[in-house]
Amino acid sequence: MALIHRAVMGMIVGQRCRLGGRFSKCAELAEETCQYCGRPFCARHTYYREGHEAVCTASRCRAKRDDLVAYQAYRAAVAARNRAGLCGIDGCGPHPAHECSLCRGHFCGDHIRERMYPFRQGWVTIERPASVCARCWDRRKIWRGA
Repeated sequence: MALIHRAVMGMIVGQRCRLGGRFSKCAELAEETCQYCGRPFCARHTYYREGHEAVCTASRCRAKRDDLVAYQAYRAAVAARNRAGLCGIDGCGPHPAHECSLCRGHFCGDHIRERMYPFRQGWVTIERPASVCARCWDRRKIWRGA
């Protein structure tokens, strides 16, 4: 019964950590599964764990977690500026006339561009035109292949 309870609580029963070097995988028992790469990992290879979120120390997974935190702060700042009737970019003036297709922030014409943006549809990636702010455009490098 205790084994079932640990499995339900997020523990990975009986699996080994799948992180470490190319020729020296970690031998510790896994405690969580990474929400980004899906690999089981131990306490030593934990980058972030809180509630239902668990992120391993793999560089791509750390970059995604860090980007998500920074992006949430960015969206909050853009929303605050938009409520005041300003462009989402700090230091820019009033009357934002364009909406970013991704973050839904409002920007002036100087801070948003029409681009071909890769959208995933099932197993296929399709490029479609989208109005995208610079911050959302730069994020695609981190999340590509996710």
